[in-house]
Amino acid sequence: MVDGVSIMPVISSKRFVSRWCLVAAALALGLAWGGVAARAEASGGASLRRTAPADFSGLGEVEAFRRMHEKIAAEYAFTEWKGVDWPGLRARILPLIEAAAAAHDAVAYRAALQAYVAGLDDGHVNLPRNDAVAPAIDALTAAASGGTFGIGLVELDDGRVIAATVVPGGPAARAGMRPGDVVSHWGDRPIGEALGAVDLGRLAAAARVATDAHRRLEQARLMTRAAIGTAVEIDLAGAEGAPGRRVRLVAESDGPAALRDLAPRLDPGEVPITSRRIGRFGYIRLTVLADLAVLGAWPEAIWTAHRRALAGFRAEGVDGLVLDLRGNHGGWDLLAMRICGTLRRTPVFYEATVFYDADTGRFRRFTVDDRTGAVVDGLTVRPERPVFTGPVVALVDPMTISSGEGLARCVRERPGGATLGFHGTRGSFGLAGGEIRLPGGNVLHYPDGRAVDRDGTVLIDSRHGVGGVAPTVRVPVTFETAMAKARGEDVELAAALAYLDRASAGRAKARTGSQRPR
Repeated sequence: MVDGVSIMPVISSKRFVSRWCLVAAALALGLAWGGVAARAEASGGASLRRTAPADFSGLGEVEAFRRMHEKIAAEYAFTEWKGVDWPGLRARILPLIEAAAAAHDAVAYRAALQAYVAGLDDGHVNLPRNDAVAPAIDALTAAASGGTFGIGLVELDDGRVIAATVVPGGPAARAGMRPGDVVSHWGDRPIGEALGAVDLGRLAAAARVATDAHRRLEQARLMTRAAIGTAVEIDLAGAEGAPGRRVRLVAESDGPAALRDLAPRLDPGEVPITSRRIGRFGYIRLTVLADLAVLGAWPEAIWTAHRRALAGFRAEGVDGLVLDLRGNHGGWDLLAMRICGTLRRTPVFYEATVFYDADTGRFRRFTVDDRTGAVVDGLTVRPERPVFTGPVVALVDPMTISSGEGLARCVRERPGGATLGFHGTRGSFGLAGGEIRLPGGNVLHYPDGRAVDRDGTVLIDSRHGVGGVAPTVRVPVTFETAMAKARGEDVELAAALAYLDRASAGRAKARTGSQRPR
């Protein structure tokens, strides 16, 4: 949430429903939501006092944890929706906290908090990296994931798991493995069972997951790493009935750079928007919906660049548009809405918001229109110039999160719009305004607001492992597509261009048919 970086007691209405998602966390900024409870004020005098940040950093580790748990259990926006078992989570983690406190072990304390956060399937519940906690995070990462077996695993739609990549000169390559080898067993377990047994809660390098599909991807990504010196025997299936074989791999270091880059992070130097023409189609890539230099400022440069790109594509008469939202970290809701408005001829409902009201201790529907400052029943996307009316396909993946998911959903529900990818988006669309400071520099962020439809049903956020914006057109994970992706081919983009080719041909045929005499 962009309003999360504003250290002031009053949040102006134009920033009230903005999301900044994991942007600050990904940049390791560790910024505060605010010093006191923030009151969202709208024109006409209506207001709502949001949750106050809490500072328990001066308490002992155990007491701080107890206070933290009590606060988030009351203020977390998705308790009922996700069916969170707060007593069970507390009972499971409290002994770990007590043991870490008794041993004065900052690394064990961080590990316990990490396991707590993993118990909530929500990409907006996070413990951001900062200078104070970096040593503990690095120690946990090295202990669990410091070595590599030299392979990259991909689970195919047919249930097989292949080594899509084999690092030249690495442990797997030296054992004779080749790209495309089918793995049948990992240790003494069938490979599918072994994947499911990977506990992401103990892996500091794991991305925050909200859906079962994303969890499975992270389990496959991180199962190929272990502490340096760890040995594993894996069975490889033989081709076309040939006998399989067993290889023994020993995890080894692949250098500090690989370890540093293991946890997904946003590159602060990455350009937020780029555009180009690909044959008959336009292409726009959006990595973030915020100005990384000034997170609290309206990202005028991104908005202007988007409009300029669309105007150019219209002038050139392109037949369709690819909007690449893969890895989009979210940002400003208003920017997502306005970009969506350039792709629509008619207005459409976007969302309403429900927040924890610190005055009543209850959740209340309270939606402020950023453009007018008025309290409204719901936010509406309105057409914005220049309007692009041709076919549009949005590329998505599980790293598409927050406002990026809102934009993806808007494209998916647009006439002539579609989403495309191997998998859907993250499934984390809440409004993350809660903050709790804990001993040792640890900080917990969590959503105290949720997005709902007209009837009050939660939008996009996951429930029981299912959520996010699913692909309208799903790219199958086959041996061929997995190997092509591993070779560096942009399989999703190729599929999107093929989709637009078919869609534009259908439109041209329909126009020709409509001109025939009746």
